[in-house]
Amino acid sequence: MKRARSFAAFFTVAVALAVAQGAYGEGAKLAGRNVKIGCQVSLTGKGAEWGQAAKVSMEIAVEEINAKGGVGGLPIDLICYDTQTSEAEALKTVSRLVERDRVLAIAGPCFSSEFEAIAPQLDTQLKTVINSYCSAKPGLSAMSKWAFRNTLTSDKQLKPVVDAWVAEYHPKKVVIIYDAEDAVSKAEGVAVLPALFKEHGIEILDMLSYRTKDTDYSAQITRAKSLGADGIGLGSCYQNAGAIVKEAHKQGLMVPVVGGACASAPGFIEIAGKDAEGAFMSTAAWIDDPRPEVQAYVKKVVPKLGGKPPYSGPRAYDIIYSYKYCIEKSGVTNNPADLESDRDKIRGCLAGLKGFPGVAGEITMNEVRDGAGASAVLKVVNGQYVNVAK
Repeated sequence: MKRARSFAAFFTVAVALAVAQGAYGEGAKLAGRNVKIGCQVSLTGKGAEWGQAAKVSMEIAVEEINAKGGVGGLPIDLICYDTQTSEAEALKTVSRLVERDRVLAIAGPCFSSEFEAIAPQLDTQLKTVINSYCSAKPGLSAMSKWAFRNTLTSDKQLKPVVDAWVAEYHPKKVVIIYDAEDAVSKAEGVAVLPALFKEHGIEILDMLSYRTKDTDYSAQITRAKSLGADGIGLGSCYQNAGAIVKEAHKQGLMVPVVGGACASAPGFIEIAGKDAEGAFMSTAAWIDDPRPEVQAYVKKVVPKLGGKPPYSGPRAYDIIYSYKYCIEKSGVTNNPADLESDRDKIRGCLAGLKGFPGVAGEITMNEVRDGAGASAVLKVVNGQYVNVAK
């Protein structure tokens, strides 16, 4: 009976993905020679690991869709630009995609600082959907009706992680160390983590900041140690987080650590080594998820990344399939004269997306156009992330 239920569950997921990846393509044929979708990825700068995985993942989705007849009978033309993990470059490339390349919709950018720079221009000038696969600073999608994020914001990611971290380690007084320059890390450091710690009655001894390019965290750790902290909350990307944890252990501050959306890349473990053991991290897409559709995706993408895990890739992959669905479902013509109305039709479809199947989980947009759903609770055990969510 258990085996029968497992097969039924797998069959249901497989059918849903097949529908998402093919059946919606049987509608009216579109005008033109191809369907243009824009892509903003950080291939250089501090976000290179995220951008490279996202780009390869979107390219794989495009290859799959085109091999099965494309969108409305036309192949997808994925037009990608490197944002260089820079707000200025993100603004430049989004304008190029909208005004020169005349894409129907855009996947990306990843970083919240980039997304935050673009969003205010969407209602007044760009009027084209952007859909980020990893921006997690709370509140950004509410800035424009054209702004979407197929990911969980860091407050939603961190709540179950902090709950699990507290249940295991029972910290009473903590320090928060955060990047004052990175948008999502700062939001976690000054708003998200303090609120979650206070829910558990944890005393915040101090909130210590640093700058993105800093490499010396001895002062912050010395301060945390002098205050008697029995836990550390990190608003930090993985490069800094790994170095901070190493410095803490170097100074003998062997206390549990919890980090957010930007800290949980596999690179955190690579940098921190054995000092990463026991750390809790949040993520919106767990690539070691044993679901068959997830592992089928991983099998395709990992070889193209030289064996590296595709952090941020699953939700980027899913965005392309959601665009295929919305282009075919909402009456898009792909006629150049209808570009403005076509973009608005895609926007309306995405805003109403509920339960759309994807390898990162079902896509459901909430009232402010952020992804909804459950996230993994990752703990470093024997040098690997393990999902300890109950």
